[in-house]
Amino acid sequence: MAKQIVDFNASVPSNFSQSLNRPLPAAPANITLAAFGLAVLEPGTNVLLIGTAEFTASLGAPQIVIRIFRNTAVIGTVRVETLALNEVRNTTFQIVDLNAPVGYHSYKFTAEVTNSLITNQASAVGPITFSGTSIL
Repeated sequence: MAKQIVDFNASVPSNFSQSLNRPLPAAPANITLAAFGLAVLEPGTNVLLIGTAEFTASLGAPQIVIRIFRNTAVIGTVRVETLALNEVRNTTFQIVDLNAPVGYHSYKFTAEVTNSLITNQASAVGPITFSGTSIL
């Protein structure tokens, strides 16, 4: 059976490496790195989400968690392994929101430092991209 693309959207704060500097807060606080809205018109629709973010450690050895949300519900998480001081790491993830509910939804991804000692600090430095496609 052929699949049909129902909707597509993207948030692209930057396509370029090391073009931003967005400090990541310590958990439980977080920062939204990218967000967009997407329509799900019929039951049985799946949403394919693809994101990329590049991080650097500015102090210590931070551990980062990315959380992917549909509206206010977490639908996926990605852990970025401990970064060495001044290391730059590009992380790409793919999440499928199976049988997403019918409606217009906000999708976003956030990031936070989980080993929140004051000596562990990191920033999102770009690129940061996030796209979604609803497929029936």
